[in-house]
Amino acid sequence: MMKVLRIESGDHMPFSLQKQFREPKGLMGWIVGKIMEFDNRRINKWSIQRIPIRKGDHILEVGFGPGYCIDRIMKKHPGTAVDGVDLSPTMMDTANHKNKKAVDEGRVRLFVHDICEFQPDNVQYDHIFSVNNYPLWSDKQKALSHLFQMMKPEGTLLITVQPRGEEERDSRARNYADEISGELATAGFKNIDIQYKNVRPALTVSLSCTK
Repeated sequence: MMKVLRIESGDHMPFSLQKQFREPKGLMGWIVGKIMEFDNRRINKWSIQRIPIRKGDHILEVGFGPGYCIDRIMKKHPGTAVDGVDLSPTMMDTANHKNKKAVDEGRVRLFVHDICEFQPDNVQYDHIFSVNNYPLWSDKQKALSHLFQMMKPEGTLLITVQPRGEEERDSRARNYADEISGELATAGFKNIDIQYKNVRPALTVSLSCTK
């Protein structure tokens, strides 16, 4: 039986490894990317299912990691275009490799940037989503306000978070729901919908809203 290595992301993790989960670099960053892809596979699928994707939509993923969600969207919705922004050049290389055909065809574009500073050229998105990346944003309210400006009217924003490490408890997921919903309302979003999913290792919360 294959054993799966699991690395917790709590306060007891060495600082250098915590940093890898925020901005993966080099060989260790590549390994962290594989761990994230394996750990997040169920909530990634669930999150994509919650986005009302239609042919011709332009989508942005914030924190694309190894590129799993982008690859899945390209396969299930080939008539769409997807941009991705992430802090990690290592993850961009991994995601580029995973989505090489779509990148070469211009259907996928990947960028290395802090979301607060990301400025796409004359693009407004139909949908923006982020899975297990929100806790890493340095200025969450500024980031949400920036995302609001990048969206088309009635566009959809979806944020999914599964507490990990020292935060790995159901109550933290519900706290995230309260925290994020308040920040979404402050940024101007409406029709905020909160859903939960029981996925190991902890209850996961997903919030969707519109501009």
